[in-house]
Amino acid sequence: MDFLAEQFLALERVTEMLDAQKLRRLAVFDRVGGATAVRCRSTKGFLRTHAQMAQGHANRLVNLARDLDKLPTVRQAQAEGSLSTDQVEILAKELAPIEDTSARHQAEVLMVEQTPKLHLAHVRQAAKQIHAHLVPEQDAEARDVPAVFQSWVKLSATGTSDRPFWVLSGELSPVAGEKLRVALEAAMGAPVEGETRTHSERMGDALESVTDLALGSDKLPTTGGQRPHLTLIADLDALRTTCPTHPVLATEDGDELSGLLRPKAAATTTRGYQLPAWQARKESCDCQLRVILTRGQDKPLSIGRATRTVPAHLRDAVIARDRHCVWPGCDRPPTWCEAHHLVHWADGGETGLDNLALLCNEHHTDLHHTGWELQMKSGRPRAVPPPDTPPPPNTRYPHRD
Repeated sequence: MDFLAEQFLALERVTEMLDAQKLRRLAVFDRVGGATAVRCRSTKGFLRTHAQMAQGHANRLVNLARDLDKLPTVRQAQAEGSLSTDQVEILAKELAPIEDTSARHQAEVLMVEQTPKLHLAHVRQAAKQIHAHLVPEQDAEARDVPAVFQSWVKLSATGTSDRPFWVLSGELSPVAGEKLRVALEAAMGAPVEGETRTHSERMGDALESVTDLALGSDKLPTTGGQRPHLTLIADLDALRTTCPTHPVLATEDGDELSGLLRPKAAATTTRGYQLPAWQARKESCDCQLRVILTRGQDKPLSIGRATRTVPAHLRDAVIARDRHCVWPGCDRPPTWCEAHHLVHWADGGETGLDNLALLCNEHHTDLHHTGWELQMKSGRPRAVPPPDTPPPPNTRYPHRD
């Protein structure tokens, strides 16, 4: 076991040294405007598009690389494997804002010497103390005004593909917290005799009830040109087998669907979360939801509408197929996107599923300004560049036929 522990720590030191080289090169790339040279609007945009990084990860790397440009001693210590990335991030955050070059150098020399001897929490505490001494405070008037508490909430999808769930965390201002408490307690009601759920479990069920009430009202603002709602993408053949009484399924052409490849789950949300068959049957009969029926392999049923405006049910069918902006390298969600006509409606293009695609505002603009076009290939829209034309900024290089 000691041997495995040593192996792990050795690999960790190598990883830290590689991180140092990566950050140093990223700082140079950022400093010389490398993103512009590869037709991206920013270094962060380059990492998101071409390195396929999440936005938070890209922001953290670029900010850290810029801070370490001011802290050569800290950077060198990381390159030698004596400081971890977590330690370096703490030092960069607290020491980089020191404007006095001499004082900043003395501070980083001191912290590089002491950090390997300290627990990470003590490193943070010491670095904050140095920051407090060497970084001037704001003017007195700004200090005298108490900051307004900013509520924040984070909703994170986790779990596995066949058993997903969400983690809710956050902090609420006194007023916001009281409002939520009152709403949840009203939805909970008094516990009935024989109740087996814990108080926390009853609060979780109450939160779903309050959410249903909000979605069922007409008070929420629209998203993507329509009132917010939960959309389920359900396989027609799977639902037909288990829910023959569903009103939409009472058709005469059902036999032709037999034998088609079915998805693993009878239904999914637009974000890809799978629902078991029993829940799909239950939710598909809920009139508060919108259900998009597909014919295996997530191919939505055709909805033909010859109109300029994309109706809500047709937009949902486009979302079911595209899931996000179809521009190469873009993953902006449907709420950020517009339904684009491949053949413009003014040129006789039909407002139908085979002539629509999701594009975010940035790439919708790029499409019209650069001569690119969208073509439907194998039932899905695909961006096609003009011959010998470089891609617009923030575009993953497409494969040319």
